[in-house]
Amino acid sequence: MAFLLILLGAVLVQLLAETYYRKNWDKKLKVSLRFQASSIWEGEESLLTETIENEKRLFLPMLQVGFGVSRNLYFGQEENTSVSDKSYKRDIFSVMGRQRITRQVSFLAQKRGYYEIDKIELVTRGLLFQSELYKTGKERTSLYVYPGRIQGLEGELFFRRLSGIIETRNQMLEDPFQFRGIREYTPLDPMNRINWKASARTGELMVNQMNSSVSGNVCLLLDVEDVTMWRYEEIHEEGIRLAAAMARRFLRQGMEVGLLTNGRDCVFGEEIYLEQGGGQGQIAKLLQSLSRIDLSKKPDRFTDSLEKKKEILLSRECFCILITQNQYPGLVSELEFLGRRNHGSLYVATLAPDMELKIESGGQMQVYRWEVRP
Repeated sequence: MAFLLILLGAVLVQLLAETYYRKNWDKKLKVSLRFQASSIWEGEESLLTETIENEKRLFLPMLQVGFGVSRNLYFGQEENTSVSDKSYKRDIFSVMGRQRITRQVSFLAQKRGYYEIDKIELVTRGLLFQSELYKTGKERTSLYVYPGRIQGLEGELFFRRLSGIIETRNQMLEDPFQFRGIREYTPLDPMNRINWKASARTGELMVNQMNSSVSGNVCLLLDVEDVTMWRYEEIHEEGIRLAAAMARRFLRQGMEVGLLTNGRDCVFGEEIYLEQGGGQGQIAKLLQSLSRIDLSKKPDRFTDSLEKKKEILLSRECFCILITQNQYPGLVSELEFLGRRNHGSLYVATLAPDMELKIESGGQMQVYRWEVRP
């Protein structure tokens, strides 16, 4: 009889303990995820930090923390990671009462984009490990993966040529109110540019050099439309990298840079337009905008996108640089028009090696072929 009472008592204690555990396992339990950096470059590695805080005395013998994130963030071939439409990662912890656990997980950013983790799934088992208990928590951590850098000799030659094109344009558009310096006279200089005081001092004719009033105003036009049934995602990705590289180069040279693209924003679903601006803040805005372009969403015809902003581009005399793999007549005509009105434009054709360049430089529009190699 005594043995039976002891057995019944033990069962009762277990049932009470199990009930208490079920009601209290998730109380004062905080689990969070944070990307170590808010932004990294395509192809770089970074860390994701998992933090668990159990602020009560109750011991959690098994706690599984799970979350899903884009498979473009590669967490390696771990047993607790599965990949389907997303990468699903699950880590198991044993958490003592009043304990804080911090773990860092490395990953590789395989592709440009904007990535969020908005949900954490918590799973534990009862004290007798006979049933599972679930809880879903909200999370808000995000990461920008900026487009990969353009490197190598081809990139350097392209940027040198681009700098020459812009410098030539600026010299044609001098502002008489922005003095830059003095140089020797040439037969092509008008007489009203002669600095007579400097000429008398040196004994030779000298002329004033003036800065351009529009030298620092560039707008990048990025077309990511596929006009045929074929999809050229890698070509568009290379175009996005080129736009990022040009934006960084121009902004570091003190220019103002803007962006117009028919690519859809993965957060807002709209076309992206960023007005001209300068400084470090503009670099971040441009790189973030380029990171958020979602190539899976069908864009509008770029000539339609351009028509909406044409008056702004004309009023600011922007030097327009079009980056596209398309070469249809309407698009070429639009850039030729902008070149005539704004004293120059550049058509950068991003093409695979087997693609033909069908357009030529002419008038105020120059054409450059950029080969996209697999």
